[in-house]
Amino acid sequence: MTINQFFEYFQYPFIVRGLLIGLLVAIIASMLGHFLVLKKMSLIGDGLAHVAYLSVAISIAFFSQSLIFNLILATIASLLIHYLVASNKGYSDAIIGGIATSAIALGTIIITTNPNQNVRIEQFLFGSLLLLRDLDVIAVIILTILVVGFISLFFNELMTLTFDQDFAKVNRFHPQWYQIGLAILTSWLVIIGIRATGSLLISSFLIFPTLIVMNFKFGFMKSFLVGILIAIVNFVIGFSISLWFDLPTGSTIVLTYSVLWLFSVFLNPMLKGLKR
Repeated sequence: MTINQFFEYFQYPFIVRGLLIGLLVAIIASMLGHFLVLKKMSLIGDGLAHVAYLSVAISIAFFSQSLIFNLILATIASLLIHYLVASNKGYSDAIIGGIATSAIALGTIIITTNPNQNVRIEQFLFGSLLLLRDLDVIAVIILTILVVGFISLFFNELMTLTFDQDFAKVNRFHPQWYQIGLAILTSWLVIIGIRATGSLLISSFLIFPTLIVMNFKFGFMKSFLVGILIAIVNFVIGFSISLWFDLPTGSTIVLTYSVLWLFSVFLNPMLKGLKR
């Protein structure tokens, strides 16, 4: 493939939609994931990703792939997961694991028994650019505005909640409402992003930027901003590689995240050695 042939891809609307939606999903996921990972709530994102698969399966079978239905079901699921985790703190990982596997199992049964033969399980497990619609572009833009607004308005409160929930309670921050806000926004992100990245891979978009930046000694704000930059750069690299070599987009982006993470793991000790 030549450079000219590569850029010819961008004359197709579904490629442009995939680029825009994927880039915004990567940015939003990095922003929300920064608080979820540092708060040790990243498993919630994984659980919601599996529940999103179930909601999409139900929507395909009974509601003509209604985005509104998916968002409502995801919101209910996020509230349920938050309640169960908050009331059973010692078993939160087991609870999320049980919910996640049950959702995948039920969703798979619904899809495989669905008479619509145009739907394949792989499309929602691993994502497909062909699934993206103009409605998804509008939805992801609205979600971006909501996430940026939420984090901008409550950044200090979210930072305090991340490191010291008891201090947040003493100062009457009502941490449970911020946690619920994060959970709901994450569930909406998962629903909107599942078509591009797949339910099995979208949690990686939440985890990897912060996981990578944690290998370096940055402050909270700098880590937050560097994580967003990593998400943008990684998406552009992964998206380009997937087009060039005709590979699954979501899987390629996650693999480039994995390479960056491994590089950061080995780079950090090397930098410390040089300083000595």
